[in-house]
Formats: sequence, C-alpha cells, structure tokens
Amino acid sequence: MNRYFYYNIALVSSLNLMLFVPYLLIHDRYEGAVSSMVCATFAGTALAFLYSHVMKVFPGKGMPEILSLFLPKFISVPILLFMSLMWLMASSIALAGYAVLINRFFNPDTSSMIVLMLLAGVCIYTSTRSTLTVMFVIEMAMIVNLPIVLFILFKASTSSNLDWDAIRAVAQYWKVPPKFEPFAASIYVFTGYTNYAVFNRLNPHNFRIRYRWLIPLICFLVLLISFFVPIGFHGTEAVASYLYIWSVTSDSLMLGYGFIERVIFLFLLLFLNLTIVYTTTGWHIAMEMVKSCMPRMKPQIDPARTPKANWFIASAFALATLAASYFLNEKQNLTITQYWLMLRVYVEVVMVFLLFFFSLRAGRKKLGT
Repeated sequence: MNRYFYYNIALVSSLNLMLFVPYLLIHDRYEGAVSSMVCATFAGTALAFLYSHVMKVFPGKGMPEILSLFLPKFISVPILLFMSLMWLMASSIALAGYAVLINRFFNPDTSSMIVLMLLAGVCIYTSTRSTLTVMFVIEMAMIVNLPIVLFILFKASTSSNLDWDAIRAVAQYWKVPPKFEPFAASIYVFTGYTNYAVFNRLNPHNFRIRYRWLIPLICFLVLLISFFVPIGFHGTEAVASYLYIWSVTSDSLMLGYGFIERVIFLFLLLFLNLTIVYTTTGWHIAMEMVKSCMPRMKPQIDPARTPKANWFIASAFALATLAASYFLNEKQNLTITQYWLMLRVYVEVVMVFLLFFFSLRAGRKKLGT
C-alpha cells in the first residue's frame, strides 16, 4: 500500500509541467523563485506529514466519510462540492494544456478542440471505473512511464549543451526573499498526497506510510530540475520567452539511439499517458466527492457494476472542460491557472489542518473509551 501513496506523489510531481509551474517559476527567477522553492519544500513536507497522520487515524475512510463524522450535512456538502471543483479544475487545466501542446508541436493541422474532445472521451470512460481500478491504472502507468521520465531528466541534466554559467547566475539570487506566487507554484509539486482524500478508502487498518523522508527529497529534486535545466539550455533571458518551456527544451535534446532522433516525440507520448492518468484520477476523485453529497449513495471501492451516476457526472466534467477551452484563450487560461495555484495553497492548508484536528479528536475519543 505504501507504493500507492508514492505513485500519487510521483504522478502529480511529473505533471507540474502541464500546470505551467516551470513557466511561473522562471518568470520570477530574479525575484525570489529560488528561496520560494526552498520554503515550499519545508511547507509541502509538513503538510504531507500531517496528512499522512490523518490517513493512519482513519484507515478505510475517505475525506467525505471523515467530514460526515464531525460535521453536519449542511456544512460538509458545500465543502465537498468546492473540493470537487478544485480537483476538476486541476485536471481540466492539464488536459486542455496538453491538447494545445499537441496542436503546436505534433499536429498543427488538427484543431486543439478536436484533440481535447478525443482526450475527454477517453477520460470519461477511465474516470468512471471503480476506485480500486483507477489505483491499478495509476500503478501500471507509473511502472511504464516513470523510467522514461527519469531517462529524459537524466538526459537533460547531463547534456553537453547545458550552460552551467547561466544556472549559476540565476542560483545567485537565492538570497532574494520568497514571494507568494512562485511559492504557490512550487508547493504544487508536493500535493500528490491529497489524492488520498478518496484513495484512503483502500487502506487496511494496520496501514502505515514508511519512508516519508523520500517526499522532500523527490519533490525538491523535481523542482530543481524543472527550474534550472531550461535556464541552462536557453540562457537567463531567452528562457522567459516560452510558455511551454519543457516542450521547447525537449526539442533541443537529441537521443541518438536508433530510429527516434528527437526527445520531443518521446516527451509528447510520455505526457499523453501521464495527462490521461492524471485527469482520470482528478475526475474520479471529483466524481466521488459529488456522489458523497447524494442521499442513498454509499462509498464502494470496487462495485460489480458501474453506477449510472458515474457516467452523468464524468460527462458533465467533460462538457465543462470543453466549454472552458472554447470560450477562454491561452492567456486567460494561464491567468486562471495562476490564481488557481494561489487559491489552492489556502484551501490545502485549511483542509489539512481541519482533518488533522479531527484526527486528534478521534484519538482523544479512543483514549477516553
């Protein structure tokens, strides 16, 4: 079960590129991005540790079940619907961003809306599966894709085209005080643990998360590579010219192995897999949050038949994603993503501390009995 927890951490960390995290950090490269990444590492690790304590106290229960134990329905329902919206936005931003990426770098003749419709159709089916099935999908995706992610990161970090003087020039700004915008972008890399708001239903009573020291190590390394490698490739000034900075960076890399010459083809296929799995996970969690607000709907981790409600809710998510992509341009999408990342910090802190408070109350009750 420990591996399931770390699969979610790795999945969200890998998808930081689709949420424009490197672009937002590079935008503030002289104005506190480096110190913000360090602060985000401490804050993100603390939140992950607190949340893992909650999961240990409430094994087999997701966030909806925990809230129903301590809060009346008229308070817990709005909270769950709001949290559902947060997960939906995260997934939909990544899915829409990838559709534009395909249009720009892979197939300029095909409309990004058509690509998005195809991707949304796949995600409707996959997100409606059971919680246990979605977790197995995450596991298979991580086993297949993580070695390729590590290979691309290794290839980029050891490239002879990397300008270490540019990296050192930006690193010298570590003394500049942190800012909230790059802090909010950085801490997103640590947020994979929040997926256990639903996946904690799969944990047995003796569940314990081990090797938690890996969380700051993995996530801080991902942050450093995501931020500094593009600067090393494009220089301290030109690096700020690109929105899809890692796609341009991967296009600068050559494989030189067999029939695949440019890394960008491998990069786009890899992030196609990860984006679908990420959206599947986000829509599934959002769907479970909505379902938990319905009367008579009980949580099931692996039902024999897919409930009809799953299809209706996932289809509504897909329509909302398509409508947002149709009416919003890229600049508006980027602005919404920035505000969403900042709002998410407040929401995540409140959610973690609220659940941690409930876990302490549950512990006192056990001691009292």
